[in-house]
Amino acid sequence: MKDKPGLSAAIYTQLTDVETEANGLLTYDRAVVKVDAGRVARANRGDFSKVPQIEVVVPTAREKSVEWRFTLERPASDWFKTGFDDLGWKNGQGGFGTKGTPGAVVRTEWKTDDIWVRREFELPEGPFDNYSLLMHHDEDAEVYLNGVLAAKVAGFITDYEEFTISSDAKKALKKGKNVIAIHCHQTVGGQYIDAGLVRVK
Repeated sequence: MKDKPGLSAAIYTQLTDVETEANGLLTYDRAVVKVDAGRVARANRGDFSKVPQIEVVVPTAREKSVEWRFTLERPASDWFKTGFDDLGWKNGQGGFGTKGTPGAVVRTEWKTDDIWVRREFELPEGPFDNYSLLMHHDEDAEVYLNGVLAAKVAGFITDYEEFTISSDAKKALKKGKNVIAIHCHQTVGGQYIDAGLVRVK
């Protein structure tokens, strides 16, 4: 391009994980193939008949503006339980964080080390076995569903990802009103927390 001005293009495909990245088809040491090779081959040939469909059940900030209760002060020890009185907490629109955090949809600014958030949501008739948590966290987070630990994650990610809900938390889900409660701890850099539920068909 320097010596002969013109247009140049290239496609780069990262087949293996590299350093802290984990988006390759193979692990960093190439010891594990992380995908179903047969399914990938069929998809490359245009067959998408068995690709899972993701349905949003409880929306995140990515889909719409959702109101949460939140506090920046350490709450009582039962803050995550369904019967906890959060009327003294502030109201805010998820997600919570600082502008410029990769992949974040910041609707309420959060700049302290810790935040605790809660919201009620409605679920249709079960079963709930095929439900997953859809979350973007920066950094460490613990998520409770109806007072039961559903997931605990460390570090940060740069976009919304699906997380497995613990079997006990899935059992705690019910038709009608439910509660999701999250604590997120931040140490350095950008920060963000938001979550919802999806169903895999």
